[in-house]
Amino acid sequence: MSIIGPIVIAALLLVLDIALGGLLSLGPVRPSLTLPFVVYIGLREGPIPGTLFGGGIGLCADLLGALPLGATSFIYAIIGFMCGKLWHDGTFRLFWPWGVFLGCSGVFSAVISHYLVSRGTGLAFLPLFLSSGLPGAIYTTILGLLWFLSPLHRVRNV
Repeated sequence: MSIIGPIVIAALLLVLDIALGGLLSLGPVRPSLTLPFVVYIGLREGPIPGTLFGGGIGLCADLLGALPLGATSFIYAIIGFMCGKLWHDGTFRLFWPWGVFLGCSGVFSAVISHYLVSRGTGLAFLPLFLSSGLPGAIYTTILGLLWFLSPLHRVRNV
């Protein structure tokens, strides 16, 4: 896969996440539009490209003001690496559906980011996570499943 296509798609997803994120939110629950793409790149390209791509898109998200600088980059790099490692280089090939990878990644991302927010604000972690983190992970997974079930994700031959 060419490197230009995923970079353009990631930039568009970041812009859509900033522009439409408030419109897609349900109270304190906000989906991530970039997380499904990081999982997709990790599964498709492997652990090293998944790590680099996840770190890059996470750093861009951090620069736009989501979490402290480097937090989203760290989270997305781990997610890209683990999705690529479990799919490509495992001692046994995991035939998990897309939704399981995306759901686990969403919960992992929500746990780490809400832990950082709770430490920075002094709020209790568990109520914060249960009120916005876990529902946000479920919401992101549902949106990712809708994308996966649509014909837009398939590669078409010309």
